[in-house]
Amino acid sequence: MSMKLYLKTLAGLEALAADELKQAGAKAIDVGRRGVSFEGDNKVLYRICMHSRFAVRMLRFLTSFEAKTPDDLYRNGARFPWENMLDAEGSFVIDATVHSEGFSHSHFAALKLKDAIVDRFRGKTGKRPSIDKHRPDLRINLHISGSTVTLSIDASGEQLSRRGYRPSTARAPLNEVLAAGLLALSGWRPGVPLYDPMCGSGTFSTEAALWASGLPIQAGRKHFAFMDWSDFDRDVWNEVRAEAMDSIQAVETPIFASDVHPGAIRQLRESLEGADVEDWVKVQQTDFFKLEPQTEGGCLVLNPPYGERMDPGDVVGLYEQIGDRLKFHWPGFEAWVISSNEEALKRVGLRPHKRHPVFNGSLECKWVGFSMYRGSKSDQYKRNA
Repeated sequence: MSMKLYLKTLAGLEALAADELKQAGAKAIDVGRRGVSFEGDNKVLYRICMHSRFAVRMLRFLTSFEAKTPDDLYRNGARFPWENMLDAEGSFVIDATVHSEGFSHSHFAALKLKDAIVDRFRGKTGKRPSIDKHRPDLRINLHISGSTVTLSIDASGEQLSRRGYRPSTARAPLNEVLAAGLLALSGWRPGVPLYDPMCGSGTFSTEAALWASGLPIQAGRKHFAFMDWSDFDRDVWNEVRAEAMDSIQAVETPIFASDVHPGAIRQLRESLEGADVEDWVKVQQTDFFKLEPQTEGGCLVLNPPYGERMDPGDVVGLYEQIGDRLKFHWPGFEAWVISSNEEALKRVGLRPHKRHPVFNGSLECKWVGFSMYRGSKSDQYKRNA
């Protein structure tokens, strides 16, 4: 049975997510802002949840209606046959996003829909489902834009961006989906040497190692929300999982990760071990400004400080030093830098060949690519397309 589905992603990664959907067999793909709508059956849904590097959440469309007031929301919400989706003694939670003058607050809208669902169950069964914010049987997504209300259910449960490898002690870590997306936008692919010389908690390196290993990105995950649905097809799920494990193809890839701070190296090792890819990355504690390449060419990815917690003069000086180091010590390589600091990026002193607008959390950033040619452009490293 075909379903209307919606993949939530990060700004700037929508086209990457759409390509994943095509590979999984999705139909009627429509790229939007921070998301992609599509159609697919259970097999397509399960494949995306297992394999998507760029999905944050996966939603299944239920219904849409007009509601100008909270009473409209209650009345229409109570008309939907929730008993087909949830047992009377089950549990649910509502995630609400509201952009409407008719609703003062997303929490109030969620409470109104909750009342509608509970009252419908009471009227039909004499019982009511409970609220469970941590592990509900059904996670309902309420979206209100103007007077248009869209109701969906969450197929993923815990965000797909949470791969499960990140140490709890990680400080200001890069989002996993963002790191995977930046790698893809750079043109890097498994087989191309990768350097992560300011690795922090190691998200770039861990995502690259997972990609090179061929492991499905969610291979270690035990539970998805769709497994609690009444129409969950375990046979199809087992088929998709077996298909994923049988198609693993590792690509030998030199990956080098380093940082000057010993705490960052500890976090990196924890991340690699958590993802079961510690053998894929060569780790060392060293300053980027003392690091020398171990290969003839490749790609560097850098997430330096943006200047929020540094003196502006210091951050500009840092980017000038980065540019000098790249020019004189990394000929034949490409380097990609993410930053929200436009002025500092200009001080790298290299002409960027590509710029992608992205967001790191709430910060509007640029993902900027630089080529350090050795003689001519023909000496630039060749990407594996």
